Amino acid sequence: MKFNLPLTVRIYECGNDGKLKISGLLNYMQEIAALHTVDLKISIPDLLPRGLTWMLSRYHIVIDRYPRFREPVGMSTWIAGHSGYFSIRDYCMQSENGESLARITSSWVLYGIKEKKIVLLEEALPLKDIVHERALEDNFPSLPALQEVHAEAHFQIRRHDLDINKHVNNRVIVEWALETVPPAIAATHVLTELEITFKEQAFYGDPVLSQCELRYTGEQMTALHHILNSNGNILIARLRTQWKKTETGQFEFS
Repeated sequence: MKFNLPLTVRIYECGNDGKLKISGLLNYMQEIAALHTVDLKISIPDLLPRGLTWMLSRYHIVIDRYPRFREPVGMSTWIAGHSGYFSIRDYCMQSENGESLARITSSWVLYGIKEKKIVLLEEALPLKDIVHERALEDNFPSLPALQEVHAEAHFQIRRHDLDINKHVNNRVIVEWALETVPPAIAATHVLTELEITFKEQAFYGDPVLSQCELRYTGEQMTALHHILNSNGNILIARLRTQWKKTETGQFEFS
């Protein structure tokens, strides 16, 4: 069954236009997924005594509209598939009147902590609570690699960047990627779509290099991103973001 969570956009989740930032949406996704797994008794605290944990493999987000400060929204999530090595979790965010705000599909793996490898879901965690419905149709093909580097930024992983799995949280990786988008683009375009594939974990103290390639098509822009561990040039994540030209928004109160 679907799991629902009512939310209200808070001021610290908003950008300088008074609307929900992508990081706020990513936090909503983590919160509702965690609460749903608690309800199903398959949360990370439930799994850790068995030497298992959930890890995010891919996600694809389409944003139809960013909600404003104080705007009530509804988040829903459900498990749309659960076989082989991958569990498909989808989400949607809607306004009070049912308007679609965001549609998301994601792919998760069950990770054996001691063995340091993913395990078969049917053997370790059989599950019947499947909703055969997709928020987005996506079979997660490979994302393209960068051909050129147009912008880059360096980071070092802080303790604050870590999550319950003791590695860098997925939201932080997205923030590193978006930081390389030039200010002139960020000021005149809005992020409408984001895809990410996670390749390797990253840990406290690791040096990180975020690289970006920009591709323009009329008033739209596609950015390809690599997130690398500078020690050994190891690929942590690969992203593709889509941007649409828009007028600069004013701060809005609902």
